[in-house]
This record gives sequence, structure tokens and C-alpha cells, in this order.
Amino acid sequence: MCVESDRAHKAFANQLGLPFPLLSDFNRQVIGQFGTAYTPEQPFDGYWGMSRRSVFVLDRDGVVRYAWVTDDPLVAPDVDEALRAVEALASA
Repeated sequence: MCVESDRAHKAFANQLGLPFPLLSDFNRQVIGQFGTAYTPEQPFDGYWGMSRRSVFVLDRDGVVRYAWVTDDPLVAPDVDEALRAVEALASA
């Protein structure tokens, strides 16, 4: 999940050849619901209003089937692991 624009997400998805949509929470409506927002009470390096680096895979009913969240923005998710979670949903 990211607060980047939908254009950035589309470019990223195209670069990876992803056959599914990525959520762009540019207006920051979802990051609070998922508990990934840096807040004034818990900022990152003095900044708040942005999201922790995170990956969520939801099924067609909106149930979270895979979650990965880090407090360190320099740590990248394991893309292969996330894709395996997507593939598991597709084969179910």
C-alpha cells in the first residue's frame, strides 16, 4: 500500500507485468484503516501522514490473505513471496 499516485502504481505494475491492480491511497483514506500510517504521535524521522512500506494481498471478498509491513522504508518487501500469495488465490 502506498500514498503514491495511481500513475506511479500503474507504471510499477506495468514494469513488473502484474495482471492485477495495486491500491493507490493518494488521499490517505486507507492507511489509517490498515494501521500503516505514520501519525503525529508516531512519526518517522519527524514526518507523518505517509504510510509505512507495506504489501497486502486481498481476495475478491476483501479479506486480507497476506500482509507485510515494515517500519524501515529502506527494507523492501519480498516480491516473490507476495506474488506467491497472489498465485495461491488464483489457484484456489
